[in-house]
Amino acid sequence: MPQASITLPGNDQTIVVEGTSLQELLNELGSHDAFSSLLVGVAEAEHFERFDTFDSRGDDDGWAQEVAEIFLRDGVEAAQEHVAGTIGRSAEDHYDHVVSRQPVVRQMVAAMAKELLGAMPEEDPEEIREAVKGFLRERFAEALEAADKSGPFDGIHASTKVLIAYAPGQEGEWPNAEDQSIDGYGKSVHPHCVEPGPLLAAYLSFVNVPKDELLEAWRTRAAPVDPLEPVREPGEFDHAWERRVRRAGEWQDFDWSTDPARPRLQDPETILEVLDNAGYCSIPVMVFRVPLRSFLTRDWDAPLEIAPGHQGKVGQIGLHNFVHGAGHARANIQPVTLPAGRGGFRPTENWGYGYDNVYGLVLSHLDVAIADGPKTEVAPEVPGAGPRP
Repeated sequence: MPQASITLPGNDQTIVVEGTSLQELLNELGSHDAFSSLLVGVAEAEHFERFDTFDSRGDDDGWAQEVAEIFLRDGVEAAQEHVAGTIGRSAEDHYDHVVSRQPVVRQMVAAMAKELLGAMPEEDPEEIREAVKGFLRERFAEALEAADKSGPFDGIHASTKVLIAYAPGQEGEWPNAEDQSIDGYGKSVHPHCVEPGPLLAAYLSFVNVPKDELLEAWRTRAAPVDPLEPVREPGEFDHAWERRVRRAGEWQDFDWSTDPARPRLQDPETILEVLDNAGYCSIPVMVFRVPLRSFLTRDWDAPLEIAPGHQGKVGQIGLHNFVHGAGHARANIQPVTLPAGRGGFRPTENWGYGYDNVYGLVLSHLDVAIADGPKTEVAPEVPGAGPRP
């Protein structure tokens, strides 16, 4: 049976392998501890990282928004798979361009090819050499990957940022701008026309302004409106008047939760300004820009605390129409705490008419700082009273 005695560079121990074919000889060599130790030593010295910010697509805003969308919709594993498929470096390529050119690897090729040819002299020398090169390429790639401690998100540069919309009132689901919006009469959410509904309540609760203050501001503005006590306008059609009367009854029963312990994110006048200018098919949003990697890797079982960025702002809050491209929002300066979980979040720029796509903003004014808030502790269950022994 053909036999080869191979001495690897830096190793005085001769490795004796036997086999009936070139492939059997190579496989037996590959299973030897001395061979494996040499590969591990070279691979660890390389400090190869499949996911390195050097190859990141940090300037590709569309890619960043796509990663954020996959993460928020499908979860962390789907996002990691997508990132790995788009920025992951190849261990084989690293071997071809770096490792294979090192003296120790060239010495391995020469030593192995010489001894294998001696064991199988009937084989073509060039074919043996190519087989050795292919064998080492495969085994070194495996060793490089085994030594790699990087993960997909490590390849996202710290400067890569994404625009995120948080949609109050849709926290438990993937926000829907097509089928859900704040309703209003005559395709308007102007204070004369806006109708009570769950998304309007969510907006007003989010900005934390109570009903009595909003109604007082409504009644005392330059063009006053009292949704509880409508006055029929000259020449107003019956159906329009009947609709406003019905709306007054709905407003009478309409209310939303507020919390005096939370900061006011908008005052009543700002809310009315937003309603004046937003247009129909709008949903309430808080929009901010955040580093993608920090956003992906935070603890999503904890609340999300959002604080002012370097421009002193905490995003913008208002109504946006992702369906037709319109809306109105105002800058916020108050810290905000959003609930745990990915529900209610969505990247803005690959969702219909995106936020920046519509307004063309100076995006640095939307930058925020984020941190994990304290988790709500669940009280331990009290064991039920059992029978006495």
